Amino acid sequence: MKTKVILTLCVVFVWGLVPNLSAQVIAGSPEDKAFQLIDAENNVDAKITLLNDFEKQYPQSKALREVYLLQMTIYQQKNDQTKIIETGEKLIKVDAENLNGLLTLSRAYSLERKNLDRAVQYAQKAVDITARLKTQPPQNGYSDEQWKQYVESNEQLAKSYLSYARSLKP
Repeated sequence: MKTKVILTLCVVFVWGLVPNLSAQVIAGSPEDKAFQLIDAENNVDAKITLLNDFEKQYPQSKALREVYLLQMTIYQQKNDQTKIIETGEKLIKVDAENLNGLLTLSRAYSLERKNLDRAVQYAQKAVDITARLKTQPPQNGYSDEQWKQYVESNEQLAKSYLSYARSLKP
């Protein structure tokens, strides 16, 4: 149940990013049109194909972070840990401080019982980021209370993942 709630929150967060993407690409550009196709696609397998095509066509795009977040969310829905890890690592390369990516990777590595040192490292980094977020004003679109809840829930999640990953290590 807790996993479904967390996954739902991640999905809502990521789908909320799509409209913000327009600030990162030039309106009417081929890149913008490609992302509009992705946004309009309802079939998840077709969406993954479009996301992969976007990544190949625009390897220097400022929108790659959103591409990887969308891919990772779809792979979470499919429970494909291998693809989650593969996509999450790409995300961390373009956005090393991405809280969603760090948490997702820590969980995926722990579930796969692979690279437990990396699972611990990512969870610890997420704990550190949430501590820093507590001292910052709310991000755009968040009220003070929403921001506090967002940070607290992610802090609890990060600490939980950190504890779990550590418990798996021999």
